[in-house]
This record gives sequence, C-alpha cells and structure tokens, in this order.
Amino acid sequence: MEVIDAAAQFPTVIFTSALVVVLCFWFLVLLGRAGVRDFDADAPALARVFGGAPVAVAASVVTVSGWLVSLTGMLVMEWIGVTGFGAALARVTLLALSALVAWSVTHTLAGPLNKLFPHESGPRQQDLANGTPFDPGSRRARS
Repeated sequence: MEVIDAAAQFPTVIFTSALVVVLCFWFLVLLGRAGVRDFDADAPALARVFGGAPVAVAASVVTVSGWLVSLTGMLVMEWIGVTGFGAALARVTLLALSALVAWSVTHTLAGPLNKLFPHESGPRQQDLANGTPFDPGSRRARS
C-alpha cells in the first residue's frame, strides 16, 4: 500500500502518469498499430542525442528509470519520516535528481539499445482501405 501512496504523490506522480502513457504505447506496438521508430522523424535531435536508438525506446527508459528513482526516494522519505518544509524541499530535489539520473541511465544505455532495434527497411503495415503501405510516422500527404 505504501508503494501506491508513494506513486500517487509529487514528484512520483509525474513519472507515474508518463509510465501509463508509455505502457499504452507499447501495448499499441504489441497490437501492431504503432512502430518502435514512429517518433524518430518527429524528434530527430533526440534520435541523434541517443546515438540512433529509437526515440520511443529512449523515452520509455527515461520514464521507467525516473519513476524507479523517484519512487525509491519517496519510500525512503516516508521511512525516515521527513515532514514540513524539509519534505517539500526534498521532493523538489528528488524530482531534479530523478530526471538527471534517468537521463544519464538512458544516455548510457543508448548504444546497446540501438543494436537491439535495427532500422526497418520499410513499413510493416498496410492501409486496409486501399492496400497501400501505411506509415503512421509520416508527415507527407498521400495522393
């Protein structure tokens, strides 16, 4: 019960919300309605920062590692019994620390992650209406 309470409090609730979005995205990938590299064209700078690893994978690692650090920090703060102004200051510091650790972990894992998700040679899906290739990440208008 303490874990649920900690996950629903600031700053962990920010990462908890993002984690729900990440889980929904990966469920769509599992169903074949989204692709691992669908966001690479939308965020090319992030793709370069993470050494070519898919942006969705990098964002997922940032979210999960940030959530774990934040949740652990909240549980430690509850165990110690931090209250008042010290708790508020500790929570803001925990948010910054969680984001920093999450970014560092993701940046460290970017190389190995890139090897796990090679670039696809073409779209996997087809539009059911007319049988043409379907690319959900494409911004080009189709004629």
